[in-house]
Amino acid sequence: MRRHRLRHPAGNGTRFVVKSNNTLSGATAASQLIAVQSGYAARGITLGQAALCGARDFAEWVHYPAHDCTDPDTGCEFYYHAHDRGEMLAEEHGHFHVFQRHTGKPDRFFHVIGISLDFRGLPINLFTTNAWVTGESMAPAPKVAKAARQFCVRARGRMAPIARWLTALLAIYAAEIAELAHQRDHKLNRLGHSGRTRKDILQDRRVRVLSQRRIHLLAHLNSYCSPQGELAS
Repeated sequence: MRRHRLRHPAGNGTRFVVKSNNTLSGATAASQLIAVQSGYAARGITLGQAALCGARDFAEWVHYPAHDCTDPDTGCEFYYHAHDRGEMLAEEHGHFHVFQRHTGKPDRFFHVIGISLDFRGLPINLFTTNAWVTGESMAPAPKVAKAARQFCVRARGRMAPIARWLTALLAIYAAEIAELAHQRDHKLNRLGHSGRTRKDILQDRRVRVLSQRRIHLLAHLNSYCSPQGELAS
């Protein structure tokens, strides 16, 4: 297992429990996202480093935090990790996986979106995955879109800014996430035309990413600014 040495100190172990809040407006989400990114930049660390919860080593395939960040009441969940270098974008540091668990059946969940970060801690790619990648019970695109719009979590301790950042990011990219979910479903339907069963397709290890889209956060944030460069209310 390859490990990447980090330069920031390790922190104390913390139990991360999150609680949901109401959906943010676009301008509020943009302001919240900028505040989190700026806060980390002022401390000389990236968002990707912060997502490691104080760990000195970044081990491939390990979840950060160790037991994910989960809301037991509403089912919102996320974690950060990395794959082997050959399975990621050249400029990718790692990525978040965002999920929605079924509140009545906590062992069942579906993947909402994956979010790749570069080595500067900026989001560069949104993607959806085949079911086998995360072990999800795949939900149809409209349900995924709704989960993205409503995703909003709070956390205590060192994961609190990460939770605010993810909440804000999903709010301002909700439309793009919905489109990616529809593209995912269309691709699955096309693959089904080969005569294979849906179950076989969802477990096909040759099919990992079903849809993806490069994003440019700074340019996207400009759409929420007034001509004077201030965030519109």
